[in-house]
Amino acid sequence: MAKILVTGGAGFIGAHLTQKLINLKHNVMVVDSLNKIGSIPYVNPKSIFVKGDIRSNKIIKKIEKWKPKIIFHLAAQSSGESAYDNPKYDYLTNGYGTYLLSVVAKKINVKYFVYASSVAVYGSNPNNKITEKSKINPDSIYGISKYVGEMFIKQILYSTQSKTRIFRIFNTFGPGENLNFLKKGIVSIYSSYVWRNKPIVVKGSLYRFRNLNYIDDCVNILVKSISNKILKKNEIFNLSSGKVTTVKQLINEILEVNNKKKYKIQIKKGTPGDSFGFHASNKHLRKKFANYRFTTLQKGLKKYFQWIDKLPKNKKLHNYHPLKLVK
Repeated sequence: MAKILVTGGAGFIGAHLTQKLINLKHNVMVVDSLNKIGSIPYVNPKSIFVKGDIRSNKIIKKIEKWKPKIIFHLAAQSSGESAYDNPKYDYLTNGYGTYLLSVVAKKINVKYFVYASSVAVYGSNPNNKITEKSKINPDSIYGISKYVGEMFIKQILYSTQSKTRIFRIFNTFGPGENLNFLKKGIVSIYSSYVWRNKPIVVKGSLYRFRNLNYIDDCVNILVKSISNKILKKNEIFNLSSGKVTTVKQLINEILEVNNKKKYKIQIKKGTPGDSFGFHASNKHLRKKFANYRFTTLQKGLKKYFQWIDKLPKNKKLHNYHPLKLVK
């Protein structure tokens, strides 16, 4: 059993990660502001919960006093589109917040520091398969702020005894996303329209493309990174299924899972900072994680809609987090 801190542990990925760590008998502290964008907040009753912002000196001191041996840093402003609504908040939370956490991690000599970065650091890269050595060229405020976080980790922790894992996470979907929020999550947005029996609104080209991960795969890889003995001291990975999917293909898969043959689709202007496409090589990840097998898009969507079909339409979804429903 280890003392593990999960920042953003009440968010979409964070809540699932926290549950997995608790299932493995770890002692988990969750720090979260509960200012959720695009997800249903869930505070695990078996965790030590601290409500607050990681930029707060009070919160940093609590973390320092508790002395976790492992930190999973997921706290962030996580919506690319929303970053343009409040660039200052995005930059300070994702950049400066990571700086503060890295400093305290160094001070208390954590064993592992795992950072949830983003594919957004690469920017649009429609012509080449992205590797961990691809050019960093973010074309969004969000991408810039996430890469700032990476640079602070390298500057502060690479020279210490702490082992770091930076995961550039590609689009991840699954139960726990807030289907009433339509500014984050390409899969959840289109699924929301079908769930509410509304025309699917596509902002941008149908031929934009992404790599899509099911939530369980994302969490499994994150957890395995602290027990994987073949990893180097400092590692950077593309956390991606390595399968390319266009918007058109995604919509067709969503409709097929829901047995809908004809459906109205409206094409509108794209949103600021929305990359046209990116497709990753996950060769490095698969080599280091024993050729991990990712959930197929179809199987992931079927699991997703098993949860979605339980949700009440036209209501707030705070009481319908998947982890709460299985209690």
